[in-house]
Amino acid sequence: MKKDEKREVFKDFGSYLEGGTKEVANQFGIDADVTIITKGKTGKMPDSVFVLQDFAMKLAIRGVYNTSTFRVLFYFIAVSKYENFISADVETISEDCNLSIASVKRATKQLNEDNIIMKVPHPNDKRRFDYFLNPKATWRGKAINRDKFLKKAKDERLQLNLF
Repeated sequence: MKKDEKREVFKDFGSYLEGGTKEVANQFGIDADVTIITKGKTGKMPDSVFVLQDFAMKLAIRGVYNTSTFRVLFYFIAVSKYENFISADVETISEDCNLSIASVKRATKQLNEDNIIMKVPHPNDKRRFDYFLNPKATWRGKAINRDKFLKKAKDERLQLNLF
């Protein structure tokens, strides 16, 4: 099937959905106007993480972190996977950030105490941790999944308040 034919089939399907939605609304006595816009993707967004402005402002004015702690935090933001998961051992972080192991341990301890990161024992290696960035600070993934995570955390009474 050629590109133009595919585009036409796609457009026809949009019209079909639009008509069906209006029909269902009419059956329930709802006066509905439905518009479906069909368009192709315009490009791919590069890998990104969003940082909540409230968190960024609190972080900027607190003034309690040294350079090493900020470097570890930005490293975590940069390497976080989908839904804020980070799997990196202290030695790797130390090498990648050109920091001493002691500095990395102090930084992760401080970030953990301030609830910016959550340490979770690694399932296979008891000598190391995996990390999660607090979704009230940053998020990588779909916004709806962040909302679900926050609701689940609230239901389970998981402490997510920063600082």
